[in-house]
Amino acid sequence: MRISSLTGLRGIAAVAVLLYHIPHNPAFAQFAIPLFSRAYLAVDLFFILSGFVISFGYHDRVVRHLGTKSYVDFLFNRMARVWPLHLIVTLVFAARIILNVSGSQSIELTPANILTNLAMVQSWGWGTQPIAGNSWSVSTELAAYLLYPLIALIAFSRWALAQAAVCIALLLLVATSGLGSSGPMDVNNSDSVLTLLRCLAGFSLGVLTYRCANQPWCRRILDRTGGFAIICALIAAALLLPGADLLVVCLMPALVLSCYYDGSAARAIMANPVSFHLGLISYSIYLWHPLVRDVAARAMAVAHRHNITGMDWLFVAGMLVATWLLCWASYLLVEVRGHQFIKWLQSGRPQRPSVVEATAP
Repeated sequence: MRISSLTGLRGIAAVAVLLYHIPHNPAFAQFAIPLFSRAYLAVDLFFILSGFVISFGYHDRVVRHLGTKSYVDFLFNRMARVWPLHLIVTLVFAARIILNVSGSQSIELTPANILTNLAMVQSWGWGTQPIAGNSWSVSTELAAYLLYPLIALIAFSRWALAQAAVCIALLLLVATSGLGSSGPMDVNNSDSVLTLLRCLAGFSLGVLTYRCANQPWCRRILDRTGGFAIICALIAAALLLPGADLLVVCLMPALVLSCYYDGSAARAIMANPVSFHLGLISYSIYLWHPLVRDVAARAMAVAHRHNITGMDWLFVAGMLVATWLLCWASYLLVEVRGHQFIKWLQSGRPQRPSVVEATAP
């Protein structure tokens, strides 16, 4: 079962990250949009969404019937979902580094970097670097998948409040570390374990959010007319407060729940065909867009050298269209087919074509 509003929420978050990253290439600095200056927090939303959606889909199978088979099946399902695209993007970004397609490169293709990226453990705090920059969050989510049964067992026990307190404490540690590049929570250093802790804390909050989802007190507070709008307004107000990243992240579980309850406002904004489509291809958007941006920037530089100026906005528009087309194709040809292939390897029989669930990057 798919909750359309949650899929759409992921799509909106992925586009926010894309718009946040556009001006990170100096060629597009003039296209910075203040509204998205703190969209790095969308990654924390991805972590919370991941914990929630995985609990929605796997809690009964993995936690209530915990065993070797259910755990291995769970890990196979998650790897089938995230690893094929991660592999293809990593190989393409490695080729980009070798060929210097989009300008200067800062990642060295050392054996350690190559092996950890192929195993998807490059951002676990031991100093190796993600070859595809945004893949750091996918790497940390793999750790969350491995620990999911333990996280969920605690979340559905009498220790849930203690777990929530630990999550907030870890996020506070991240926010006050001084390692954030664009803001307090923007910590993704390859040589810091805080990057991993940022993911585990957000993922655990998502699992705890799922535990609260069907509680009467929670529904009374959030499942009401105007609930979605109120949560969005509170998050918008928190985003106006300098340095209030932690407050924004703490409000995100309520946003996830308001989409889960699927009220009319949430459906109108998050479950419309555009948002839903963006949600389906959100994983591809998240991983591919930096490459498309940098290639577009290099193309614009070539145009400038030939005295073609005054049309920079066309390169941005072309980049957005190219990103959409590439990510749509990537979803159909890499994500869906890769998922089917790994499931075939697991079961030894062909998988019927299906739409795979969107995942949190």
